[in-house]
Amino acid sequence: MSLDFSVFSQDVSPESIKSEMVAKLAAQGLDVDTRAGSYTDLLFSEAAYRLYLTWQQFATLLAAAVPGEESGPYLDKFGAQYGITRTPAATAYVEVTFSGSDGAVIPAGTVVQTTSGLRFATLLAAQIEDGTATVSAIAQEAGSQYNVEAGTIDRFLLTVPGVTEVTNLEPGAGGADAEGDAAYYGRIHTRLSEPVASGNPAYYEQLALEVPGVGQAKTIPLWDGPGTAKVVVASADKQPLDEITVEAVQQKMEEWRIIGADITAASAAALTITVSAQCTLDAGTLTSAVEDELEERLAALFQELPFGTTDPVRYNQVALQLLSCAGVVDYASLTLNGAAANVTKTAEQVPVLGTVTITAAGGG
Repeated sequence: MSLDFSVFSQDVSPESIKSEMVAKLAAQGLDVDTRAGSYTDLLFSEAAYRLYLTWQQFATLLAAAVPGEESGPYLDKFGAQYGITRTPAATAYVEVTFSGSDGAVIPAGTVVQTTSGLRFATLLAAQIEDGTATVSAIAQEAGSQYNVEAGTIDRFLLTVPGVTEVTNLEPGAGGADAEGDAAYYGRIHTRLSEPVASGNPAYYEQLALEVPGVGQAKTIPLWDGPGTAKVVVASADKQPLDEITVEAVQQKMEEWRIIGADITAASAAALTITVSAQCTLDAGTLTSAVEDELEERLAALFQELPFGTTDPVRYNQVALQLLSCAGVVDYASLTLNGAAANVTKTAEQVPVLGTVTITAAGGG
């Protein structure tokens, strides 16, 4: 007898269970008093409710028995059986520059923050010389939101005598969120479906994916001669990674590389794609609306492109996305990076959307 797990996904309620119970008794010729408030109605209602509560646990039991992307904590238990743990969140670092009077001291642990309230604490004491002092600071919580843009740290939690301003000339780096269920399940599935041998490409890719912030990895064998390999990494959304994260990958490679192997970790390089098109538009369609929709469509398209391949960004795929935008009837011209052709890329590059410019046919 085969098992039918699809029954667990049926939408049931206490009322539907009760109705089915009554219907089956009636089909057998039993005349049962099910008027509201009757003795048998109360019995049926309580039994149906208890069965409903049990039914609600089936999805949990199935998630535990057959781990998948929605198994939550049961996925962690499943992964632990193979020594695969969820990648934790990572804490961001940033260089902050203080301005003020020469000789003013900024104590270690001085807290600075962004306008939105993201806080960083300085790691060392510093003293202002020639009007400024620069010191490293660490985010007070882990997470990718602390990879703040340059110039966004602009205030103190508490004033520091002699110090008038603070800023970050460079963006924050190294912050990463804890691995989500989908990414964690994908890594478990990869480990179990792509056997790891001593020093094969999958071995180094799976090592890289254990580093917080790394969501994509590709090994390029013999990239600099015999005994060498390059591990190209990117974020889960296929964006280049910061130096702190790449250095963490490099350290992982050094710790676990096969004896005699020379492994280099590198971030994927951004391949900026600019799009320009002249289109025939429906009456009332704004070029700005088409630009916004095309940006969303192309961002999704780039996410679907395989990582670590030499597959180009195809002209026809971009054209299809353009023609799918609301209000676009046709296009007279379309260029990617100035040419009406595919954009070639290397296995170490990831497409990143640049500017999207739409003009209406006739110059409107």
